[in-house]
Amino acid sequence: MELRQLRYFLMLAEELHFKRAADKLFIVQPALTKQIQDLEAELGVCLFERNKRNVKLSVAGEYFKLEITKLFEHLEKSKNEIKQIELGQKGELKIGYVGSCIHTFLPDLLGKLHDKYPEIHTYLSEMTSALQLLAVQKGELDITFLRNPPPNKRFLQRIVFQENFALVLPKNHWLDATNFQSIAQVANEKFILPTKTDGEIYHNLQWSICEDAGFTPQISHETVHGYTTLKLVENNLGISLIPISFERVTNAAVKFIELQDIPQKAEITALWNPQNPNPSLRRFLEVLP
Repeated sequence: MELRQLRYFLMLAEELHFKRAADKLFIVQPALTKQIQDLEAELGVCLFERNKRNVKLSVAGEYFKLEITKLFEHLEKSKNEIKQIELGQKGELKIGYVGSCIHTFLPDLLGKLHDKYPEIHTYLSEMTSALQLLAVQKGELDITFLRNPPPNKRFLQRIVFQENFALVLPKNHWLDATNFQSIAQVANEKFILPTKTDGEIYHNLQWSICEDAGFTPQISHETVHGYTTLKLVENNLGISLIPISFERVTNAAVKFIELQDIPQKAEITALWNPQNPNPSLRRFLEVLP
């Protein structure tokens, strides 16, 4: 079965007259008759009921006309969309991110992408930094937003967001913004900090805040999840250092003291494989800060 035969069939189904249909197809009538006969033979059904005066669609022909019309509509749609897909204006994008992205820069970034390329659909996965690195290496993610990834020649990376750290304390803690002078004031307390296995650079960055103040933190619990950290602090299981943006989105009974005068900053880095063939990734990179 050829597309040409199907086009011939549709024309005859519209005209219900062999001569008029042949003229519109710019072929001779016997050629049209032969193609319709071949099509009917292949299908094993009679598509038209005809005599010397009339041509009309059979029951099978009516059904076939509906289905072939939908087929050609789908082909036309695919033809119109394929250029958009090649250019990355239509497609899918798989994005990984750490939790704080969703209440800082990521919604705005996705909004810009949608405004410019509304036919690109995104699939979002909140993951730890370590799992994101593994997923992008396997090709399971197109781009990731994670904390302090190690250098890797296979990937490109760019810092896209930066904010201050905050010292997080239980609500009833004696220290607050009015009497805070230095993080050295909590040198003897237990800390809740991220695990080294989820990112050695980010782990060392937080440790360096304490070490710059002249002490090594005593660890009571380790977690990479900000909301878990806040609940542990709320229940007096330790104090912590987390990005200040969490202050806007938590109802935990904790208090934040923003650390504005230290060099360490909480950063989010975008990381992607430049060899990734997904054209929608190129479009996304256009709106990346």
